[in-house]
Amino acid sequence: MKPRSVLPALLATALLSACATQTLDVPRAENYPLSAQKKARAVHHWDVLAEDVAGRIAEKLQGKAEQQAVYVVPAADSAFHLGFRKLLISQLLAKGVEVGTQPTGLDVRFDAQLVRHHSKVANSVQLKATSLAAGIAVVRDLTFQHSAVAYTLIGLAAAGGYDAANLALDGAASGGPTRTEVLVTTTVEARQRYLASSSDVYYIEREDASLYSQQDDGRSWKVVGQ
Repeated sequence: MKPRSVLPALLATALLSACATQTLDVPRAENYPLSAQKKARAVHHWDVLAEDVAGRIAEKLQGKAEQQAVYVVPAADSAFHLGFRKLLISQLLAKGVEVGTQPTGLDVRFDAQLVRHHSKVANSVQLKATSLAAGIAVVRDLTFQHSAVAYTLIGLAAAGGYDAANLALDGAASGGPTRTEVLVTTTVEARQRYLASSSDVYYIEREDASLYSQQDDGRSWKVVGQ
């Protein structure tokens, strides 16, 4: 056996031995399949959500007996709640849904719930394809050691072009995933019944959390007896 082929064989043997002897008392943590989630970073994004919600409401109400005007119930006194209500009213009118200025018996209610994850995860724009190409080259290095350098250069060049194209389309402004999210729920209610409901989840920057909850400004308050 050639000296250059001994090291990969030893590494592979050690890896298989470690996997065979390892035991776990708890289920192994496993990632979910790859998915995508929007990030709300501008009032325009609120308007896009309002248009989508208005379209779903108009579709749900079409052909129903409760086709009177709806009333968008005021929600919390935050920048998002105040702005989203105005945007939703405008989009409902644009979709042909009548909107009352006073309660009509057909209420549209919405709310935004902040979710802050405290586990530490890197928050950066990652070049996924380039990292993947490098990983593939490492794996191939165990078998195709003679052409590992060629695989690395070719893989990184192709993946780098792919990442550059994605960056040009998406832009660096997306900022990557964050550990702060907002859950926006909208319901249509009449006579103590839900007629329609929708839920949307967005990433937001931690610094923008106060836009969604006037009381949640990131500080901790201590309650003491009077």
